[in-house]
Amino acid sequence: MSAELIITKMKNYFVSAWLQDHKIVELHCCDAKQKSIIGNIYIGKVKNVVKNINGAFVEFEKGELGFLPMRDRSLKAEEEILVQVKKEGTREKKPLLSQQIELTGKYLVLTSDRASIGISNKIRDKKQREELRDMTECLVTDTYGFILRTRAAAAPKEAVMQEARELSQKFESILQKSCYRSAFQLLEVNQNMESELLFGKMADEVLQVITDQEILGESLTRQGYPVKMETDRTAIERKYRIRHFLKEALSQKVWMKSGGFLYVEQTEAMAVIDVNTGKSIGKGKKEDHIRDTNLEAAKEAARQIRLRNLSGIIVIDFIDMKSEYDKETLLRVMQMYLDQDSKKAVAVDLTKLGLMEITRKKERNPIFRQIAIDILD
Repeated sequence: MSAELIITKMKNYFVSAWLQDHKIVELHCCDAKQKSIIGNIYIGKVKNVVKNINGAFVEFEKGELGFLPMRDRSLKAEEEILVQVKKEGTREKKPLLSQQIELTGKYLVLTSDRASIGISNKIRDKKQREELRDMTECLVTDTYGFILRTRAAAAPKEAVMQEARELSQKFESILQKSCYRSAFQLLEVNQNMESELLFGKMADEVLQVITDQEILGESLTRQGYPVKMETDRTAIERKYRIRHFLKEALSQKVWMKSGGFLYVEQTEAMAVIDVNTGKSIGKGKKEDHIRDTNLEAAKEAARQIRLRNLSGIIVIDFIDMKSEYDKETLLRVMQMYLDQDSKKAVAVDLTKLGLMEITRKKERNPIFRQIAIDILD
């Protein structure tokens, strides 16, 4: 699906917005003074092994610790190991590290986590999946395999195979460098700020990039992105209301058209969304009114999850419904909205208490941790 991307700057932050059907569906903020470490590959040094939580704290940059879940208990303090940063840290948690290396390309992801072929769940045609698997099975080695991304389905075979060879060469190069480099050295940058601001999208996936940042615009143009420059620094805010959507993504209360509202709260353990009827007044049966309010809330909750980049465990407290059919409908409709998300999100279950359990892939921090609220003043 082609996307329009808006990139601007607010004080010390670059802010990007992803538009679908001319509406903002995702936001991302980068501190212009702070480098991103997601995807970076380092030689780290084990500082402390904590057996009761089956993990270790690893110094990957001088003075910077990350948490490494251990698959085995063979690691020892002061041991030097190859690690990749998987998730950003927060005030309460260290960055999440892994010894399983992933290198991301346009069509493929090389992964040392599996010596097999994986295929994106968004490629649903059974015959096409089998053809892709047969084509790439020969690429698997004893130390790594590949995951075929969605765009591989429409790509020429030779382009996919060529990228696989390039990723393999890069992986082998990283392993070689790790043999003679010392601890705390950065071996590979798997993503950069531009990639973050573009939501990882390639030039052929973008309908238009609209920006008022001249240096960034020139760089993206050289890379083949369709760039439209805005010379008036106030034009983007007037046309696209970035500040309005950021304020919405940082507020706890979100009103719905019916008069009901959502109350959104992010804790360290999970995100919680409470559905309320508010000013909503039903004209028919009470059960029908509650069902309609919940269905409206499901659509808005899915939008807020994506807009705020909520991830991990998400619990939505819907209004209680008696009908099992209405409950099944709500779960199905919620998953339909979640399927529009760029990240994998699953509506797991709806409990007897009316709590819907959702999981969403976590990579970056939610919006409220990406940006300081005072830039909106």
